[in-house]
Amino acid sequence: MPMDCVHNIPEVKKGIGPCDIRSEVKKRNGKPNFWCHTHGVGASAPDGAALPRCPGAWFDAVPDESQLAVDLADGEYAFWGAVEPAIQVGTVPREVGKVHVHHRPLGGAAKDVDKSFDIVTVRNGEHAVVIDGMAAVAYSLSELSGVSVAPLACSHCGEIHIDELKFATHPHLKHLCNSCGRNFRAGPEASVSNPLADAYERLGLARPPVAEATERPLVLESDCYEAVALWPSNSAIVSTMKRAEDRGVHVHAWMGGTQILDETYSPVILDGQLIDEHALRALAVQRAVAHGAPVLSMPCNDCGTSLLSPAGGWMEPRTVHVCASCGKTMRTRLRVFLNPLADKSA
Repeated sequence: MPMDCVHNIPEVKKGIGPCDIRSEVKKRNGKPNFWCHTHGVGASAPDGAALPRCPGAWFDAVPDESQLAVDLADGEYAFWGAVEPAIQVGTVPREVGKVHVHHRPLGGAAKDVDKSFDIVTVRNGEHAVVIDGMAAVAYSLSELSGVSVAPLACSHCGEIHIDELKFATHPHLKHLCNSCGRNFRAGPEASVSNPLADAYERLGLARPPVAEATERPLVLESDCYEAVALWPSNSAIVSTMKRAEDRGVHVHAWMGGTQILDETYSPVILDGQLIDEHALRALAVQRAVAHGAPVLSMPCNDCGTSLLSPAGGWMEPRTVHVCASCGKTMRTRLRVFLNPLADKSA
């Protein structure tokens, strides 16, 4: 079982200044542990010496066109972490940015902003929250995994920690601080940390109604479209919509270079197969944390049921797989994720 958190570099730390490399507590192998307090990245060379610059120094600052500042008084807004489609058929147009934003003007039904950015600054009167891409994606992975998050402060430096990738999918006791590089325990219970967990409270907003399952059926034949993309719905980081969010399968489809479907449906049948929403949520997380490991469809050797890697616990590829129907154990030579919907992408 994994013991420590690992992390990337938040968008807000890209290009923010020269490295501030300091020696922290030694590593388990006894070598020095140098850490950049500017970019929040390890700065130790293989021989244990300090690097002249940490890997985070190579990132350029997020350009202005990838940032957005909004005032919540200006219409209805909703913000999500942008994850890759769980299922995509054909060449799906790729959208850059990790924070997806919807905006509807006051009194208007149509969206005039439906785009992703890397940093979004949200203001509500005197309150403000910065939604960073790394934290936003981690938030969505936790939500898709059914894991609650809390803003946990490092006991050494006081910075709020981001649990990302597989560490966003399962509560754990020990966290590796994104800022100072030291391990800390935030309490007696295992947890997942995200600085956006209390965004509603920091913005002075009441939390919205709980998402409701939609009754909007859709039958899709993928060969009728140039491209199709499916996501499991997940709750917004912040939403000022008056109605409850729809819970189901979010579908995009394109014809003639034009997007003609952009809605949440349920139930959804794709090429004759009912899309299981539990498997779709698992598939979205599996693709996000796979790190190149295969995500495959595979039947049980004993009963023929399509296998689904556990969606509880650590979301990481495995070599041992247990059939939920008959209890048969199967092994794969490589560490893989199994999902009955994995072969729907083409």
